[in-house]
Amino acid sequence: MAPRFDIFICGGSQHVAMLRPLLAKLQPFGRVHLASCFLSGDDLEQLHGLYDVLHEPRHSENGYHNFELFSIRDMHRLATAPYFVKLDADIELADDWISYVDDCIAARSDAVLFGPRQGNSDVTLELSGGLVRDLLGHDVRVARGPKIIGGFYVGKTEFFRQHARFMEVAHELLWCFRDGERVRPSPYPQHWPARPARKTMHAGGNVETFRTIGNEDTLRSLLVHAVGASDRLHVFDSRGKVRIYRTNTVNP
Repeated sequence: MAPRFDIFICGGSQHVAMLRPLLAKLQPFGRVHLASCFLSGDDLEQLHGLYDVLHEPRHSENGYHNFELFSIRDMHRLATAPYFVKLDADIELADDWISYVDDCIAARSDAVLFGPRQGNSDVTLELSGGLVRDLLGHDVRVARGPKIIGGFYVGKTEFFRQHARFMEVAHELLWCFRDGERVRPSPYPQHWPARPARKTMHAGGNVETFRTIGNEDTLRSLLVHAVGASDRLHVFDSRGKVRIYRTNTVNP
């Protein structure tokens, strides 16, 4: 039987002690993808048999940033199950954590993104101008949209595959441009014309949130709001089945 979930988690050498018990709790419930950012050969030997697929992304020399970019660029492309789960190595799961996920899906089968924690800040962003309209077909304006925090969330694979191009283009416009000028080469050249005409672009709102390490959950939440699916993004209390530890936050 095909798995219902593709489960993505990353780690470096400092995470091995946390990953061993966590991977053991994940493996019975889906296809477990371990992203090595970066794990040594000895680390992987200690984790042998606890994951199904190993990925070794090289988007950045910074391990944390590497997984952020893997989550943006690769995760929903690699997923084939109806849902994908993304979680960090430093969270804690109850033995019956999957019942939280199953109950959420049963309660809101239309949900495209859900998790146990809402971000401290909302998603507010404007992308406008000729370049944006050429690439996305319209300006993008999102005001005070709730954000699902990236420590643990569940996404509907079909939805994010359907809107993968939007996410990639929005990411490039925010990550590779400053003040309307390109500062990084394109990671998605297939989306750009061979000889693009010079077009204007304006970025406003909480732009810097999308340009720092730790932005992938903000970008994913932006996508949901920007394509008119805000009513399909949900925060569900896990009642202790998923425990995300962050500075100055309270466990769900």
